[in-house]
Amino acid sequence: MRKPSLATIGLMQAVGGIAYCLLVAGLLSFMENIANRPPQIIAITFMLFLLVFSAAVSGSIVFAYPAYLITARKETKNAIMVLGYTLLFSALLIVALLLVLSSQF
Repeated sequence: MRKPSLATIGLMQAVGGIAYCLLVAGLLSFMENIANRPPQIIAITFMLFLLVFSAAVSGSIVFAYPAYLITARKETKNAIMVLGYTLLFSALLIVALLLVLSSQF
C-alpha cells in the first residue's frame, strides 16, 4: 500500500477539521431548536466546556501528526509541510463554503 503524500494528509486533516466544525454547528443548531432556555450558569458552563473540548479536538486534528513527525521521526520539514498544507486546504475549504452559502442568499 502506498503512503499518502503530505498534501493528501493535509487535505484529510483539513476536511476532518471542517467536518468537526460542521458537526458542532449542527449540534448547537439542533439544541437551539429542541431545548428550552437553560439557566444562564448552565449555558455558560456548557459553552466554556464545548470551547475547551473543541480546542482539544481541533488541535489534535491539526497538530497531532506534525507533532509526531517532529518528535518521533525527526522530520521537521515534513511536519511544517503537512501543517502548511492543512492550513492552506482549510482556508480554501472555508472560502468554498462561504461562496456556496453566499450564492444561496
